[in-house]
Formats: sequence, C-alpha cells, structure tokens
Amino acid sequence: MDDAALALTCTTLADPPAWVSVRNASDPQIPSVGTLPEQAKQAAKIYEQYGYWTTVNSAITTWALIVG
Repeated sequence: MDDAALALTCTTLADPPAWVSVRNASDPQIPSVGTLPEQAKQAAKIYEQYGYWTTVNSAITTWALIVG
C-alpha cells in the first residue's frame, strides 16, 4: 500500500525511474459493515485462509518481473 507514495514521489522527479508495483491480493477490501473489530476479524479470517497462496502468486509475479 506504500506503492502510492512511490508513485507520488516519482511525479516530482525530472527523470523518474521505471518502476512497477505488485500488490498482494491477500489484503482484502472489507465492506464498512459492523464494527472495526468485526471487520478486522473478517479480514484476518480471509488472510488466514488465502494469505499463503496469494503471497506465493505475488512472489512469482515479482520474480518474473525481475528476471523477465
């Protein structure tokens, strides 16, 4: 999520470097329903179930961008 700060900073440079951002899909968007602790619990459950495999996919994508 800090990749937005990099993009903003690059817009201020005269000769910005080439860059790419790979976001891990395991960080779910939670609807604004219920309390913040309830939303956090729902996000943790999703991450627990899918976090490992989405991280593997992000790592493969990152590696492909580096060596490709």
